[in-house]
Amino acid sequence: MSQVILDVQKEYSCDVLVCGGGVSGFSAAVAAARCGAKTMLIESGGFLGGTATKGLVAPFMTCYDAEGKERIIKGLYSELEERLVSLKGAVPADKTLVGNSYNGYRPMGHKGVLPFDQETIKIVFDEMCLESGVKLLYHTILIGCDSENGKISCVYAADSNDIISIKAKMFIDTTGSSALAHKAGAQTMRGNEDGILQTNSMFFVISGVDKTYVDEHMKKHTERRDRFYMDVIEQGKKDGTFPCGTPTIRMFENPNGTYSVNMAQIDEQMNELDTEEITNAEISQRLQIQKLIKFLRENIPGLENIELVATASDLGIRESRRIVGKTVFCLDDILQSRKFDDRIAVCANSIDIHEKNRVNYTTHIGNNYYIPLSCLISNNIDNLLTAGKSLSADKYAFAAVRVIPPCFAMGEAAGVTAALAVKQGVCAGDVSYKEVQEILLENGAYLG
Repeated sequence: MSQVILDVQKEYSCDVLVCGGGVSGFSAAVAAARCGAKTMLIESGGFLGGTATKGLVAPFMTCYDAEGKERIIKGLYSELEERLVSLKGAVPADKTLVGNSYNGYRPMGHKGVLPFDQETIKIVFDEMCLESGVKLLYHTILIGCDSENGKISCVYAADSNDIISIKAKMFIDTTGSSALAHKAGAQTMRGNEDGILQTNSMFFVISGVDKTYVDEHMKKHTERRDRFYMDVIEQGKKDGTFPCGTPTIRMFENPNGTYSVNMAQIDEQMNELDTEEITNAEISQRLQIQKLIKFLRENIPGLENIELVATASDLGIRESRRIVGKTVFCLDDILQSRKFDDRIAVCANSIDIHEKNRVNYTTHIGNNYYIPLSCLISNNIDNLLTAGKSLSADKYAFAAVRVIPPCFAMGEAAGVTAALAVKQGVCAGDVSYKEVQEILLENGAYLG
């Protein structure tokens, strides 16, 4: 049992409470509200999107199959893309099926990414929530919950002035760190069998890239080491001018002609749950980015005149706590293309594990694989679901589906499940997966 005694100044109640406004939280809230549930979403920042906005992570990785021939992640994700494209806030995914500047010149594993504008997407996130009837509370930080007999009854949060209580029937943890699950006493796991996590990093945005020169270089050099200046970077590590373990040039063109760069990195293990360590890491990353800018200007042709446009406001934390669900989604499920009866998403994303001095990237070239609904449902808290980076998965399966399009699909499924559980007065694990699948398909999802 977990019970919090606080001086509460504001009280709310709803059917479904979503904690965390990243892409999975957004899609969960919209899906739940569209299914008729009175839905609230609390978010510690001032806008939605999580790593996509606060973290400047771009582009969204692929929504296509391994060959780049068929869209397999649709539903709310496709609706968002359509809205963004109509506002000239994204390049359609079907325009990024070759190794061009939008997908970082990667010939494999990045076919059908979605470059987008961060400011446009913030507006679209807000609009879709409000149109669906989601009650949004920004600048609201989760601080605790009441739970007893395997159920959460109330969540406590704080804004700059008040302590808030929110009673709900179903709860969805999309904090990215299983924060609510942890506070409720749910079973969780973290890292691999040795507790080792993927490295963390910070995206930044640059202008002034000589696109003509860079495009021509990429056409001429098909061998990976030459194409991505790996020898140049290796020499920079040896002479101390390159400040971290990132092995290659990783930059992606945005719709407005700037480039998002994913090269700053914290090489050593850190506790992503400790605010002091996060603070120190964010400060060090901003300083590291200054060194990276200098290195790129002085060593990479076509980048001589780049300027720093922005650094992410939040550290990019790739991996944290995950729930232990009814099912643990595993590497073998991907390799065997296990077609779960309760599948709620179809994916072909590659296994992408960032380590100190390398990226353990295994391009997925086989059949599509399937995420089961049961890995989104807590094993021991009856009215708790999750989506996105908190799913129940081993290290390898997690590394494949932690990227944004699968997180979108998981959120949509969690929201539908939570709304059905409220409507039927049952636990999350007792909702018929066939009913969930029927609604997802009606909303344009693809389940294979």
